[in-house]
Amino acid sequence: MKKRIPMEKGHFFISKFIQNKKWNRPIRKFSSLAWFPGALILSHLIPSPLIAHAFGQRYDLPLPLWLFIAGGALAVMVSFIIIALFARPPRENDASLKFNLLKSRIGKFLVHPIIIGLIRFVFTALFILIIAAGFWGSQNPLNNISIVMVWVIAWVGLAFICSLLGNFWAIINPWNTIFLYTENGYRKITGNNLSRHNKYPIKYGYLPSFVFFFCFAWLEINWSGSNTPSSVATALLVYSVFTFVGMWVYGRETWLKYGECFTVVYSLFSRFSITEGRINSKKPEWFLRPPGIGLLREDKNLPEPTLVYFILLLLSTVTYDGFTETETFQQISLSYIEFAKDLTGKEIDAFAQSFFDTVALLSFPIVFILTYGFFIWLSAFMDEETKRTLELARVFIFSIVPISIAYHLSHYISLLAIEGQLAIRLISDPFGFGWNLFNTSAYQTDITIINAKFVWYFSIILIVIGHIIAVYVAHMEALRIYADRSQGRYGTLISQIPMIVLMIGYTMLSLWIIAQPIVG
Repeated sequence: MKKRIPMEKGHFFISKFIQNKKWNRPIRKFSSLAWFPGALILSHLIPSPLIAHAFGQRYDLPLPLWLFIAGGALAVMVSFIIIALFARPPRENDASLKFNLLKSRIGKFLVHPIIIGLIRFVFTALFILIIAAGFWGSQNPLNNISIVMVWVIAWVGLAFICSLLGNFWAIINPWNTIFLYTENGYRKITGNNLSRHNKYPIKYGYLPSFVFFFCFAWLEINWSGSNTPSSVATALLVYSVFTFVGMWVYGRETWLKYGECFTVVYSLFSRFSITEGRINSKKPEWFLRPPGIGLLREDKNLPEPTLVYFILLLLSTVTYDGFTETETFQQISLSYIEFAKDLTGKEIDAFAQSFFDTVALLSFPIVFILTYGFFIWLSAFMDEETKRTLELARVFIFSIVPISIAYHLSHYISLLAIEGQLAIRLISDPFGFGWNLFNTSAYQTDITIINAKFVWYFSIILIVIGHIIAVYVAHMEALRIYADRSQGRYGTLISQIPMIVLMIGYTMLSLWIIAQPIVG
């Protein structure tokens, strides 16, 4: 999220809700973009100013940045060599890697229907509170719980939970809860199903989720109304209407799978987590497992093609958000504004700026999809089977998920740690009416809880680990699909070279982007 919440009086200002956007750093000499020509071309379309996750002061790295970037790339390359030498093909449905949590009393207690029902009630009530506060509470974003809960806690904090612990969203999803209980009540009263259960056009796949998530990314990054509680509440209501209509037409579970974008996102993130929950023959199952193992396919079924596009959209939008915080982006944006002014003889208006922001945001997933497709084609070409390009794109797409998680957590860690503290104060006064329901309204945000040095080392470790796990997942999938090929292990390794080059390149790009607001 590039627009941030200004802290209380006496603290540094984070500019998510500054009404008049201004440059928050001096412009330096234009730097070379030869290493990333695509970004140079696309970024010329972007006139919006830089609003960064920056700290109050810069952090001087103990070594030149290029050494950190080269070290990260080397770590990924060495990990590939080690994995290639010692990793063995995964066994189908290896139960020894999972522990059934429902065998313990604590596990049985946590999944008891009363506990699940209570959790759903609390979070559904919180969802309603967020909408109510947005419409009827103070319109000062610092005094309204809706802003911090939507952009920080729900989006960033929940991503941390789902990625590390498990798919908590599957339990607390308010749209699922509201429709589920409404449908159950309707069935008891009328004896009929509320949903029409029309057959979902399977050819559309995850396209509805793709569209909705792109809209969410646009609202988060480019929307001027993201700092206004009533506007955020309106957006939630509009999305709720689309979600309920989708559930009514196609059925609750079908629409959640294909059309509800946050269910898709958190389901993907939870594949990396240490727990796995599912319903098998209407009986709940809950397993403890090694992190990342959920990214390996348990059968021969491939992800749908539209899920490939969704995962790349997820990664690209966060990358775009991070790139807008670099000084390079700032300089290119300023160059575009000056060029447009010289060309037209006047300042660009708000509509033109919003249009170009939208085009730039859309350009990033297009570039990521084309880049991923090109390297997958290279892998197929090296295997002399270019006809399998689409199949290989589906085979390896889950290896992108740990990269997306690593960059997401690295990019937003400071946002959650600092601005997330606003929720402590606002939970006692959600409407900004001067209440003190839980005796926390006097809480002062502690901006020293995290600093640029921590963020940098946290980011570099997480990004490198994420790419190493991605290498492992890709290699395991390669061993599976090439197990019966005559080329053997050597041929399998050769075919993976393009994917390794792609992951090393993105490791370097990620570290460079993450470093800019910290050391720039």
